[in-house]
Amino acid sequence: MSVLDQRALLSELESEFPEPEAHGDLEWLVADWAREADQTPNPAAVLRFQREDLEARTAGRDGSGRLEALRAHVLARRVDHLGARTFALGKGILAGDVADGDARARGEALREEADAFAEELRELPETPELERVRRALGDAVMEALFAIERKAMSPRLARESGDQAGPPQVR
Repeated sequence: MSVLDQRALLSELESEFPEPEAHGDLEWLVADWAREADQTPNPAAVLRFQREDLEARTAGRDGSGRLEALRAHVLARRVDHLGARTFALGKGILAGDVADGDARARGEALREEADAFAEELRELPETPELERVRRALGDAVMEALFAIERKAMSPRLARESGDQAGPPQVR
């Protein structure tokens, strides 16, 4: 149970993003904000920072630009969550805590989720912020593929494994 009034917050955001196609993203975002804020001793402060971040990303844009910025922000958060799950799975595999069959099944599901996010990413205009999302999505895909095939891994998972060579050093 969230300490934040999610309905009131959703209603508030829908007044700022009245386009019907924004509703699903706003619902997801409000639930995500509540999950994040509820884990802290001061949920109101976390919500304030989340709101300020969204406002900064959408400031000075028209209706369609605001909607694209909202979609990009939500997609970035969703990719971050996916990356946390793929990294945790990879760490579990490296530690020997996840059986091969389970790892492959979970890796496949995560890779499919990543593929869907990649499709959403292609629908958005190129921006510097989305480059970070692309890199994070690439890491998540590599980690999912590691769970499936055990052939390659992301640089962060390589560091976690203790692979001293790690990714190539470009100078």
